[in-house]
Amino acid sequence: MTAKTTKQDKSANSAETIISAGQETLRNFTQAGTEGYEKAFADLRGKAEGMAQGYDDLAASGKEGIEAWSAASTAYGKGMEAIGSEMMGFAKQMLDSNVAATKAILGAKSLNEVMDLNSEYARGSFDGLMAQGTKVGELATKVAQEAAEPINAQFTASVEKWRNNAA
Repeated sequence: MTAKTTKQDKSANSAETIISAGQETLRNFTQAGTEGYEKAFADLRGKAEGMAQGYDDLAASGKEGIEAWSAASTAYGKGMEAIGSEMMGFAKQMLDSNVAATKAILGAKSLNEVMDLNSEYARGSFDGLMAQGTKVGELATKVAQEAAEPINAQFTASVEKWRNNAA
């Protein structure tokens, strides 16, 4: 009976060893699958968060662009208003000058006086036109710089942000 019992004990021990090994293998397989799933899910979550952040950055960049164009439009509008005001002032000045010259010419006593008055008027008109052209040119340059400034600043900020993201 002892031999039979020993054989049964060995069989039971072998079965327990096999079951234990099977359970260990199953635990290892389950743990490896769980770890793989968690790693894949974490990577997916990280990519989704990165995509969401990219969308947020794109939306913020679009808003900044609109704000820059709005500021540029405001600066351009104010500048054009100043140029228009300057041109209207010059037109009024020229009209007053024309009226004064016409009165002077109509009151002239001789042809020489008419010629002198006409030359003086022409010279004054030319000088005024040149001065006005210079003034309007300077205003136009200022308007262009002021209108481009917000767009340039926004573009520079965007390029810097892209450079930092790429690095």
